[in-house]
Amino acid sequence: MSTCLSCHSPFFQEVSIQSLFSLKQSPLCMKCSSQLMLCQDGCIRCGKPTRFGSFIEEECRDCIWWRKLLGQDVLQRNQSLYEYNDFLKTLLSTYKFRGDVAIGHIFTESLLKIISEHDQQFVVTTVPLSPLRMKERGFNQADELLKRGQIHHCLMRISTDDNRKQSKKTRYERINLYQHNPFSPIPEEKSYIKGKKYLIIDDIYTTGVTVRMAAKALLESGAESVSSLTVARAI
Repeated sequence: MSTCLSCHSPFFQEVSIQSLFSLKQSPLCMKCSSQLMLCQDGCIRCGKPTRFGSFIEEECRDCIWWRKLLGQDVLQRNQSLYEYNDFLKTLLSTYKFRGDVAIGHIFTESLLKIISEHDQQFVVTTVPLSPLRMKERGFNQADELLKRGQIHHCLMRISTDDNRKQSKKTRYERINLYQHNPFSPIPEEKSYIKGKKYLIIDDIYTTGVTVRMAAKALLESGAESVSSLTVARAI
């Protein structure tokens, strides 16, 4: 019998042929697992829903806006695992702000599966935290998602005087941050970055500003292209 990491109720693991030959066990009970909603097809660039009634757009308005602002979008593509519904919002909040690191491991296997599909194409990196956020939380939520897969390669650092959390900023404030990019490559990594394709791992894709700022820093250091992979995608 196992204990659900979300509701803390005891539950029996579902037995299947696959589970008999695997040491991996589900960290969530069936009731909680059913509340994780896989992202459906949407925008060709970020995956956000693009259906408006009976009309379906190929690209979302955010990505169109980014392309108009930048001339050419610095982010090649974003892929997210789940919709950012109330259940996942609570789960990630417990993970990030209450320090329950074990919750992050719920998503590790799914992230590693996608990463393995692109193993020969991308160098995997993560979004760094500011020193203040690192001190508050004691861990980087993006790094922790990958530690069980022994993947950890942070190529950037962040320095900013704006100490407010991203979750506390308005949509306009987040997008306006792009004009003052706080990300820069770690000096000793600059020669490594050149000519490679990168996959940035983060927890939530909202406006896309964070991964785009990180992508901009990598591209300006000679990266060939940058994509992102996140646990959640806000609608």
